[in-house]
Amino acid sequence: MLVFWKYGFDGASYPDLTEATGMSKPTLYATFGDKVNLFREAVLAYLERTTEVYEAALDQPTAREAVAACLRLTCGLDPKPGEPIVCFLVQGAMTGSADTQALRDEMTALRRQATKKMQMRLKRAQREGDLSKDVDAAVMAEFFASLATGLSVQAAAGSSPARLEQMMKMAMAHWPGK
Repeated sequence: MLVFWKYGFDGASYPDLTEATGMSKPTLYATFGDKVNLFREAVLAYLERTTEVYEAALDQPTAREAVAACLRLTCGLDPKPGEPIVCFLVQGAMTGSADTQALRDEMTALRRQATKKMQMRLKRAQREGDLSKDVDAAVMAEFFASLATGLSVQAAAGSSPARLEQMMKMAMAHWPGK
């Protein structure tokens, strides 16, 4: 998982994968079938580790705090030791080969699920009076999901934590009702 997370699908080499798993290339093939299935297993392992963390971020007292917490997660501003600083659902899916379209579609569906969870949190905020009912929760969730993706890419490209914080602050300055 960490190899795919760090290098993305295409960037993860078989030597990296065999070293990380302690398996030979033939054993990897025998166990997982191919690199795509190994990647899918890595995604499942990632989701096991992070779904609860993402949902806890969404459960902050206000919608604004929840969105900010999610942005911090996706661009690695609260890193865990030994883990890459960017979102695996963004970094891991950085693949462009034609034979991995189904894999890219699966990663897109997972990111959409995360966006849907954010949308549900924003709708809850509207019901609770924390967010104006005039706001389109679906568009707002997509906006912040797009921002999260961009921040993750910027983090992977070497943007400093201070710069990422500045970008988040700029985005949050446009929070409705401010």
